Amino acid sequence: MNKRILNVGKLLTAGLAWLGAMAGSSAGTLSYSFDSFADSTSLTSQYSGLQFTHATILKSGVSLNEFSFPPHSGTNALLDDGGPIVITFATPAQAVSGYFTYLSGLTMSAYDSSNRLLAQTSSAFLSNAADGTGDPGSVANELLSIAAAGDLIARLEISAAADGFSFLLDDLSVTTPATDLPEPASLALVLGGLALILRRRSKFRHP
Repeated sequence: MNKRILNVGKLLTAGLAWLGAMAGSSAGTLSYSFDSFADSTSLTSQYSGLQFTHATILKSGVSLNEFSFPPHSGTNALLDDGGPIVITFATPAQAVSGYFTYLSGLTMSAYDSSNRLLAQTSSAFLSNAADGTGDPGSVANELLSIAAAGDLIARLEISAAADGFSFLLDDLSVTTPATDLPEPASLALVLGGLALILRRRSKFRHP
C-alpha cells in the first residue's frame, strides 16, 4: 500500500471527523454554583461574560441560614442584596434558569438589548422557605426557567421584595446560541479544498 496515499487518507478522515463535529454542535449551557467564592463576596463581574448587580454570596454555616434557605448544591447561594438581582449578558442568552428559595413572590423578567421586555415568569408560591414557614405544598429551591422564542436575552431582572433580602439563587444556568455552521455547499467546498491541499502536501512526504 502506498504510504503517501495512506497518510492523506488519515488526514482526510481527521478532517471529516472535525467537520462532522462542527455540524453536530449545539447551543451551549454553562452553570454557575457560586461555591468558589468566600462568604459575603459582592458578585459583579467575576464570571466572564456576566455582570451582576445587587448580588452577594452567602455561605452555609457563616452568613447563610441553611436550615431555612438551603443551597441547591454545595455551600453557597446568591442573595438579592438591596434590590432585584440584575444579570447582564455579554453574549445574549437563549434561556436562563436557576433554583430559588424566597420569602416574597418572585418574578424573572427577560429583556433584549433595546430594553424591550421579552418574557416573564413567576414563582409558584409567595414563600417556599424550608423551615416550615413556607406556603403549604411549597418546597425550597424551586426551579424557574425563562426563554424568549425568536429573541435573545441581553438582561435578566430577578425581583421579589423591592428592597431585596428576600430570596436566594443557586445553580444558575445560561444557554447561549449555537455557533453559525456552514451551509452544505460550503462544507463541500471545504472538503474539496482540504483534499487538494493534502494531496499536494503528500508529494513532499517520504514514501
